[in-house]
Amino acid sequence: MTVSAQKQVQAREAMLRWHRELRATRPKCGAKRKHDGEPCQQLSLANGRCYFHGGRTGSGKDWHKTKWPKGTAPDVEEKLARKLRNQAQTANARKKRLAAMTEEQRTRHNEWQQSHRPGAASLRIAKRAERKQASWLRELLAEDTPPNPPHNPPDHDVDIFG
Repeated sequence: MTVSAQKQVQAREAMLRWHRELRATRPKCGAKRKHDGEPCQQLSLANGRCYFHGGRTGSGKDWHKTKWPKGTAPDVEEKLARKLRNQAQTANARKKRLAAMTEEQRTRHNEWQQSHRPGAASLRIAKRAERKQASWLRELLAEDTPPNPPHNPPDHDVDIFG
């Protein structure tokens, strides 16, 4: 047996060991697969989902913005061209999808877009609470009767000993 054949056997044994022993202990994605509805068996990334089911989705306040390649990368021109081409394809697909919508679908789409602004969930929750408080205050100010002041006893000089 030659050295390269021995290396191939070793590599095959290592891969089989990985699949039999180590891979089985790693956490799985678990998202519902489209083709059969069963849980996904891909290995999960840090956020609990695999590459296909959202594991590489960015986080933080700029998760929805395009990540441009670093200017120091050796293949920066290719990466930038690919990003721009992908952006243009996405924009064209969105235009076609919006053009094919009925008036009712378009209205529902616009309402959804207004209610689901991009950004951190904590910021959206805080803004929702601010809107709720502002609505409550407007209702309070619109009432005809003023709110009842808290009950305070009068400040009379009372002689309790006399």
